[in-house]
This record gives sequence, C-alpha cells and structure tokens, in this order.
Amino acid sequence: MVWEYISDYFNLRSVLLCSATFLVISWLLRRPRNMPPGPWSVPILGSLPYLVFVKYMSPMEPHRMFEATARKYGHIFSLNAFGYHVVVLNTYEAIKEAFQNPLLNDRPINKLGNDIETGVATACGESWKQQRYFSLNTLRGFGVGKRSFEEQISMETKALLDEIKIRKDQPFNPQYLIVNAVSNVICAVIFGQRYHYTDEDFIELFTNLNQQVKIIGSGGLLLFIPIMKYVRPELFRLFLENRERLAQFINKIINEHRIHHDPEHPRDFIDVYLTEIEANKEKLQPSHLSERTLNITIGQLFNAGSETTATTLRWALLYMMKYPDIQRQVQQEIDNKVGRDRLPQLSDIPNLPFTGATLLEIQRIVTVVPSGLVHCAAEATMLDGYTIPKGTFLFPNLWAVHHDPKVWKEPFQFNPARFLDSSGNVVQRPELIPFSTGRRICLGENLAKMEIFLFFTHMIHQFTFLAPNDSSKLSLEGISGLVYQPKPFETAAIPRQ
Repeated sequence: MVWEYISDYFNLRSVLLCSATFLVISWLLRRPRNMPPGPWSVPILGSLPYLVFVKYMSPMEPHRMFEATARKYGHIFSLNAFGYHVVVLNTYEAIKEAFQNPLLNDRPINKLGNDIETGVATACGESWKQQRYFSLNTLRGFGVGKRSFEEQISMETKALLDEIKIRKDQPFNPQYLIVNAVSNVICAVIFGQRYHYTDEDFIELFTNLNQQVKIIGSGGLLLFIPIMKYVRPELFRLFLENRERLAQFINKIINEHRIHHDPEHPRDFIDVYLTEIEANKEKLQPSHLSERTLNITIGQLFNAGSETTATTLRWALLYMMKYPDIQRQVQQEIDNKVGRDRLPQLSDIPNLPFTGATLLEIQRIVTVVPSGLVHCAAEATMLDGYTIPKGTFLFPNLWAVHHDPKVWKEPFQFNPARFLDSSGNVVQRPELIPFSTGRRICLGENLAKMEIFLFFTHMIHQFTFLAPNDSSKLSLEGISGLVYQPKPFETAAIPRQ
C-alpha cells in the first residue's frame, strides 16, 4: 500500500513536470500574435530542423532556401532561430517599407562579449548617427564618391593593368590582384598609403578578411546569436583569430599616425578621427568617437570598401569569359566611343549604355550580398499589416528581389538588354538594390560604383579575358557567406592591340 502511494505520487509528479515543461516550451516557441506566418519550430533549435530538412531534400544556398520558403508562407515570413524571432523579406516593396521605418534600422546587439557593435556599420541609435555623419563627411572631404576622386582610382587601375601584363597570356587566378587593387583605393584614404601587390603582410590580411566573410555567414548571423559559437566552435575560433590579426594590423598603423599627427594638416581618415577625439576631450563633450570605435570602424570600412567591390569585379570577368559575345560587344562600344588612344573615364558613362547595362545585369544576377546585413526592431512596429516585436531580426533577401519573375522576365538568364530602353539608353530599375536601400544603405555606394566602372572598363579596354579551357565548362556557382563569391578560377588575359 505504501509502495502504491509512492508510485502514484511520483507518477503524478512526472505528469505535472511533463505538463509544465510542455507549457514552458509551448510558450517559448509561440509565434507572437499577428506575426508573419512561417515554418514549424522545435524546442531550443527553433526552425533549424525545418531548414535542414529543406536543404537535405533539395540542396541549395541560404538565399535560395529563403526564396523557396517564401513561396509557401508568403513574401514576408518568420522563423525561430534558437529562440530569436527572425523575419525574412523577399520583395522590393517589403524591404523598402521596412528600411524606411526608423524603428527597423537598428542592428542586433552583439552577443559575443566584444565591441563589434560600436563600429559605424553595426552601431545603433545616436552612436550610429554620429559615426555615420562623421564618416560620410570625412570621406567626402577626401573626395570619396566625387568625380575628383577619379584620378586616385585610375592610378590604381593602371597599376593593376601593369600586374596583369606581367602574366603574359599565361593563366592566373585574378582574385588577389583585384582585391589588392581595390583595397589600395580605400587604403589611400584611410591609411594614407597603398601596398605593393607582393606585400606579404597585406596578402595575409585580405586572405583573413576573405575567410571572415565566409565564416560569418549570410546576414552576419554568427555575431548576434550566442549559441552559434557552440554549433561550429572551430569556425568561431578561426573568426576570433582573424579578427585579432586585423585589429593588430590596424592598431600598428594608428600608433604610427600618433607619432606624426598634425591636426592642422590631416593626411587621411585616421588623422581626422584622432583630431576629433582630442577636440571632444578638450570640450568635455560626450562622444561616440573613441580609439576603440576608430579601430573597429576602420576594419569595417576596409572590409566593405574592398571585399564586395573586388568580388563584383571577379564575377564580371567570369561572366565575360562565359559570354564572349557580350565581352566583344562591350569592347566594340568602348572602342567606338572612347577609342584606343586613352582609357575610359567617368565622363564616358553616358556614351557607353551597353557597358553600363552589362554591369547592372552582373550585379543583379549575382547579387554579391544576397541576404544583406541583418536589421533589428528597436521597438514593436507594424510592417505590411504584420506586428514586428521589439528585438526581431530582419533579413532582406536581396537575391529574391533580383530574381523575382514578376519584376524580371526570365530572371535566371544573363541579359544586359533588360537594362536598355527602345532607344538604347540605360534604364535604372528601382528594384535593383545591390547596396540595399533605406537609411542604412551602403556607406560606400558611390565609391563602389565608380570603382566597378573604371576597373572593369580599363581591364576590358586593354585585354580580352579567355577561359584557359572550354568556356562552356566554366561554373557560375558561388560560395555562400556574407559575400557571395565565385569559386576560384583562372583566366588568360590577351593584350589588345
């Protein structure tokens, strides 16, 4: 009788415990009222098993998987990622509405116990406003994004052309040459110097940066969800090591600047930043500009000002090799409108519509940053009739926007003519948003557009790029990460007479 009592007691406790556990889990996994619909979730992992199942059934990249999920649940859908609410936006209209809303322009709070969130690209609120305003004004003060900066870019394009000539028709991987050339443009503004193409420290630096964009993943999720560092600890460890190398590289340059710092004669971005820090100290004004934010902001500007543009140019060469007829049309237009006696200039853009359309089509079909950078809801707000709770992560699926069949006819076909009107003039389509949109649009958009045009046209003007083997076998599949990179390839650059 005593045993029966004990047995009944523990059975009751088990039932109560299981019931309580079920209620707690159900509460944690509940979808807040009026949130966008989405796939099912399980305890702790959230919607991860669903995404793994979808990928297992039909292997695909994250941006394609989001687009497939949108076909089932709607152009705005929600996920649960390890207990965090995530909303994915898959149309131009949804992204535009969201990113024009000031309450949806924060970044998630970094959960890794460091200061990544203090840089200009990842800061929030007043810190972001002050850093963005200061960075934009300082970069513009050095001519970045203005026509006057063309000479600085052209100097580096000529250095790149000289490096390519050294290869003498022999196949080579263009990745490091292009990354170095593009990086030198932003280095001249931030560091006040450029680096030689054989500089070992610099090669190691952008090799580490290349690893970083692969490790962080689409939208930068690694930085904001703590459990991610336990899911792939080896990647997290490599991420921290690479970040430390970059910080040491930048600190060394900042320390060198302090030695020769002259507030009256600033040489570059670092000089102006150091002057501003000292001025705020003297005025006893509270400021979000510090030596800590300087290091982080430089790293973010350096990364944003080199990796995405260099990757776009690598894709451009790959597409020219894959579509030699398009390459010939671009060369013919440049030869007819510019001639063979000089290199193209920014003033030539209106006279080179097919070239411009080709570059726009490359940016559309590739979408170098397919999932953009994650946003965060500063407060609860409404979006397209749905409630977005405070703290929700928002991912803009730019790839889905650029491949929306309702906007682009035959979106998976490479067709520069889609950006030309009946008169042969370039048509700027609002749905093309490779630099995102809204208040947090890419800080270096104007500089990137200038670089992409000048580097591309100068290379195509001077060389014909051929596949070392059969061009039909060239792969247009990429490597997923924060930046969507082409798989390593080689090219043969044949000098044009």
